[in-house]
This record gives sequence, C-alpha cells and structure tokens, in this order.
Amino acid sequence: MKIVDQGIVFDATNAPPERRFCAWTNPTVLSDGTWLVSFHSGSAKDAPDENTIIRGSTDQGKTWETFCAGLDPREVDGIPGTWHSGRVTEIEPGRLLGAFWWVDRSNPDRIMCNPDTTGTLPCHTFVMDSFDGGRTWENARHIDTGRFVAVSLMGPPHLLSNGDIALPFEAWKTYYDTSYGEHHAILCISHDGGQTFDLPLVVANDPANKLLFWDNRLAVSPATGDMIGMFWTHNREAQQDMNAHVAWGSADGTGWTYPVDAGFAGQIPTPTVLPDGRVLAVYVHRHHPPSLRAILSNDGGKTWDLENELVFYEKDMGAEAGMDSTREIEDYYADMRIWSFGHTEARQLPDGDLLVSYYAGDENSLSVRWARIAM
Repeated sequence: MKIVDQGIVFDATNAPPERRFCAWTNPTVLSDGTWLVSFHSGSAKDAPDENTIIRGSTDQGKTWETFCAGLDPREVDGIPGTWHSGRVTEIEPGRLLGAFWWVDRSNPDRIMCNPDTTGTLPCHTFVMDSFDGGRTWENARHIDTGRFVAVSLMGPPHLLSNGDIALPFEAWKTYYDTSYGEHHAILCISHDGGQTFDLPLVVANDPANKLLFWDNRLAVSPATGDMIGMFWTHNREAQQDMNAHVAWGSADGTGWTYPVDAGFAGQIPTPTVLPDGRVLAVYVHRHHPPSLRAILSNDGGKTWDLENELVFYEKDMGAEAGMDSTREIEDYYADMRIWSFGHTEARQLPDGDLLVSYYAGDENSLSVRWARIAM
C-alpha cells in the first residue's frame, strides 16, 4: 500500500465560525466518476448550529465544490433539532440513498452526552433520496428502532447481495437515564429499496455487559456477499480500551458471530472487502504516535498484517487526550469533543485504489481531507 495522492475536501481554517469544526466524514464514489464526501460542520464538534455538508469532485480530487450546503431545519414532534451527520450510498445509477442523523437541540445548552449519566440527547435517523448527485434531498422517512433508544447512526446504507439495504447503528441510553446502561450494535434492513426498514436486529452485544462494541462499522464482500463488522471495543470494568474486534455476518445480514479480538489496538476500525477477498481496515491509532492507519488482512479478517500497515496521517502535536490512563465512559465522551483527528472511512475506486476521507486540524479548526491509497 502507498499514498499516491491526497488533498483537502474542505479547508475550515478560514471558514465562517459556524463551519469551523468538521468531523464524521463519509466518502462515496458514484457510477459517473464523481467523488462525494459528506461531513459534520459546526462551530464545534458538538454544537447547536451543526449541519451535514456534502462536497463533490468531478476531477479525481483536484477541485471540490459544495453540492449541498446543509439540510433544511426539521422539527420532530414539534422539537427543533440539527442534522449531526449523514452517510450516502448510490443504490443505483442516478439514485442516492442518504441516512441522516437528527439530534434534539431544543435546549442549546445541553451537550450531546450528559456528563452526569453518559446518556445521549434524543435523536432520530431519517433516510432520504437524491436524484441530482446529492445536491437536493427529498422524501424523508423516519427509521423506527423499536425497543432501542438513544440510537446513533454508525455507517452508510449497505447494498446487500440479495438487493436488500442494511443500515448500522449503536444503541445506548437516554439523556437522564442513571442506570448502568447496556450497549448494542444493531442493524435495520430494508427489503424495498430503502422505502421502509424492519425493526433492528442485534449485531453485537456482551451478555455480561462488560464489553462495549462501539462504532459498528460494516462491509459487504463483493465476491461472496457475506458481511464483516468491526468494533472499537472497550472493557468498562477495566476502564480501558481493548484491541479492535471483528465479527462475520451472513449475506442477508441476519446472522452474526460473536466479536473476537482482531489483534491490533485502534478506534473505529472500518472495513472494506476487496474483490479478491482481502479486507482493508482504516482506523484511528490514538496512542503514541497518534495517527490514522490502513491495515490489510489476507484471510478475510482473521489475521492482520501489522508489519506492513500504512500511516496516511500523523499528528505532529503530541499524544491525544486520555490515552495514557484508565478512562471512565464519561471521560471518553469528553475526549471526543476535543480530539483533533479521526473518523476515517474508505471506498474502492474503479481502478482498485482506495479513496479515504477523514478530519484533522487543531484547537482552532478541523478540516476535511482525502487520500488515495494504491493497493
């Protein structure tokens, strides 16, 4: 693996104050060759003026333009909220399906995670359609998550080999819930092209309520149709992160193995299954040296080639907050508000290269960047 090109999707250093902090990027490669990157943008990583922005490039990343400057404000049951983040997939040529995460901002003084309970603000996910390359969005449909509450969007719509669409989430607890809390990685499946979705099924959960399988990131094998999931894994009793974990799912998304240790330490590992069956994962290495990395597995995710992993971004300002000691869950939520890089995802290009997006910056601004990795 090597970096063959890189650049900036959105330079936030001189942006207006309400667009100074970007995060939660999602790249998409369209059938006409257009690259899209959707991302969160606001006056902070957690702010009542946030929105989802979509930028596009029609010249392989040389230039970028704003396709969608933000979604229109929306109230849910009379409650005002913001569009925290969005993920986009081309379901068929000319039709994009976007999943957008709405957060209750009726009280602008409340932050995303309650520091007293670790519960999260009320939130909902809507799917919408775009027929003009992501510039406008229509036909908003609410995703019913049933018994699961405080459900956060964790990835784009995934087109399964049988034509169904799978949408990943994680479920935690509500804002004022003082209980110990139980975490689930979950998945909703649509059988009608994204018009409606079934109630969620569980992808990963620790029955002992000891391990938390955070940031449910999925991929589909183009060869077999089988699915793979990867997780940032935390041991709440030891108050420490464990190695990343991996699980394997059936082609229809309904059956999952219990997650196992992937053999490397990292946050938010996001898999891409290559046509030859190899799995590439991009992930956040927040320990020393803090960096973003790509790592390959030659056996479907069972083992990973640590010796030849690729560092495609390295922070030059020392260690990130909170990585040298044990951490309570509430500490992690506080850290997330100040971490200066992360949330990387990859999509394969027609020539086999990988398009990777991520955010990076400093305490003054966070910009959106891209890199092209040759295999």
